[in-house]
Amino acid sequence: MDKTATLSWLAPDRRVNGEQISPNELISYTIRYGQDPNNLDQSVVLDDVSGQVSVSYTIEDLDVGTWYFTIQVQDASGLMSEPSEAVSKTIQS
Repeated sequence: MDKTATLSWLAPDRRVNGEQISPNELISYTIRYGQDPNNLDQSVVLDDVSGQVSVSYTIEDLDVGTWYFTIQVQDASGLMSEPSEAVSKTIQS
């Protein structure tokens, strides 16, 4: 059985305040995930993403049930975005 979730996204091109941001200014993404949408208790950090416009990552060995995922980006100045809207995937037995 497939017990993986592949997340794919595009680098943001604007900051929250509307200013443009280049993919070269982005240094990492943090994926938070878990089975409780209000308590995403696991995480993985993707470093060295500078310049990447299209990003994907596969999380493996997920238990049966519904999993929720959010993504945050950090720029070269250390600023971290708010978490994305949560997405979910159900792993079948």
